[in-house]
Amino acid sequence: MAVVRAFISVVMLAGFYILALLQFVVGLGLVVWAGTFLPGALVAKVGIAVFLATVWAVGYGTWKAIRTRSPEPHGLPLDRATAPQLWATVDELAVAVGTRAPDEIYLVPEVNAAVEERSRLMGLLPGRRYMYIGIPLVQSFTVAQLRSVLAHELGHYSGRHTRFAGVAYRGRLALARTISHIGDRNLAGWIFRGYGRLYVIVHNSVSQRQELEADRASVQLAGRDAAASALREVKVIAAAFNFYMSRYVAGGLEAGYVPNDLFGGFGELLRARAEELAELRTTEPDEEKSVWDTHPPLGVRLAAIAAAPESTVEVDQRDAGVLIPDLPRAGLALQGRVLDMAGRTVLPWEEFTNAAITAGLQERMDGLLRHISRASGQPVPHVGVVLDLLEAGRLDDIAPTLYPDATKREARKKFAEPLSALLTLAALRCGAARWQHSWSVPARLVDRDGTEFDVTELAELALDPQTVQKARAELAERGIEVAAATHVQQRVTTDKATVYAGIANAKVDNQAMDVAVLSHGLLLLPDLGRLKKNQGVARMKNLVESGDPAMVAGTEGARFIPYEEITGMEHKSGFTVRYRIALHSGETLELTWGVQSEEVNDGGKVLEKALRSVTED
Repeated sequence: MAVVRAFISVVMLAGFYILALLQFVVGLGLVVWAGTFLPGALVAKVGIAVFLATVWAVGYGTWKAIRTRSPEPHGLPLDRATAPQLWATVDELAVAVGTRAPDEIYLVPEVNAAVEERSRLMGLLPGRRYMYIGIPLVQSFTVAQLRSVLAHELGHYSGRHTRFAGVAYRGRLALARTISHIGDRNLAGWIFRGYGRLYVIVHNSVSQRQELEADRASVQLAGRDAAASALREVKVIAAAFNFYMSRYVAGGLEAGYVPNDLFGGFGELLRARAEELAELRTTEPDEEKSVWDTHPPLGVRLAAIAAAPESTVEVDQRDAGVLIPDLPRAGLALQGRVLDMAGRTVLPWEEFTNAAITAGLQERMDGLLRHISRASGQPVPHVGVVLDLLEAGRLDDIAPTLYPDATKREARKKFAEPLSALLTLAALRCGAARWQHSWSVPARLVDRDGTEFDVTELAELALDPQTVQKARAELAERGIEVAAATHVQQRVTTDKATVYAGIANAKVDNQAMDVAVLSHGLLLLPDLGRLKKNQGVARMKNLVESGDPAMVAGTEGARFIPYEEITGMEHKSGFTVRYRIALHSGETLELTWGVQSEEVNDGGKVLEKALRSVTED
């Protein structure tokens, strides 16, 4: 099968170049024919287009594919001294399947196991071998199940499936690079895309057969039951890990927090939700096959395992974690390698959950406070000002803007919900309430005594101007400071922001600053140009060229102003350009720049366009 795969990869890759050559020859023939009756200049343009769509595109794509280097191995390296039992197991299984063991083993954060061989001379010579084992599998598997997975991966080595992976990978990469440089309406692009689909279909068909081959090694060395249960369990653990990351982790990471034990938390969740996982295991396996899948459907693989000869190997039902000494410590070390800790705060799980959910509520309430500010025509920095507006009878100015499809009466009643959320934020910020962490159920909002917290009735009480003061008194009695629910200035989310342009050597409120215009706000940076000649200009040029504010987002003294926070601006141009920018908090910034400043990528025009788009309805 390895020889077949290599032959198919080489033939398909050669076919790609032959196809390009044929297109070029046909196109050149048409150009020569057209030259008999069309102007020479037009014929030359057509000839150049044919060349660019075939020879140049393929050459460029191939050059980029060849130059692309394999990424460095990721994860936590496990050497023979730190994980002797794991290595002994891998060595034993490698001998049993008749192959060479990997040179390095890495613990990785994915619900997956994989092997890689960086062969030489297009697979003709063997290379260094790597094995990757997902820590969620080690946390959830038995030794027998993990042996099954390891045997499967080593089966890819013994079947020489990884030896020629480089050929197939370079072929796919060359095709993708070529297609990306040809327009959608170009005939050559249509032909290449069709060939690319054929290439993927053929490659995936071979890949599916290789998976079934590797499964046979799994059955031989671990037994049918272990092989089948491991395959089923991977699906269950993948669903659990996705749930864990999205519900428990992602929000906190986005808000700038990190749990003190990321993978330990997943182990806790597995234990707390054992009944749910057991129910998930009863789901029938998928049997629908697709030519676009690299792996056969689970049902097909399970049927093949059931039909394979049974093994007499002894089944080891111990937890797979026994193969890695001090797995919790390894998880902490892995966390340090895979998580970007820059600018993030590490918290115990109880505090992490409270901070994460509160940050999500804060972001929503920031938007609500800005909306109320625009609707009322005045700064609304915290919920106490919202109560002032309600007491002044301004509810009908605010509520209908939130619920434009409702009647005024309906809108007044509906406003109790967002007001309740604002009061909840106030309680969280002053410590009168907190989110109680749980691995088995969603986090619960409780007060200082641990009883359920709810301010819906107080929010409804505050809707009437006659009872706002009574609501304030009851809030104070419960220890809720209304001014605590303030608008919080957003930080730069460097994973989403893009830098469009900038102005170096400007001034903000008469202080030397550089101004970067981002996709969703303005980034004010302490000016380097006043301190060291041309450094501020060089930094701004590098920033705009990279398009990524990550390189400066942590600069001391930097300030990010989201466009949503800007409520108005006044503009005056002359030898000195002046902007007065009004913020929803009531603050006003004066931005100026002149002949000593330098605009990068038309910074002035881009800034004006951005400010007008957010201040003009």
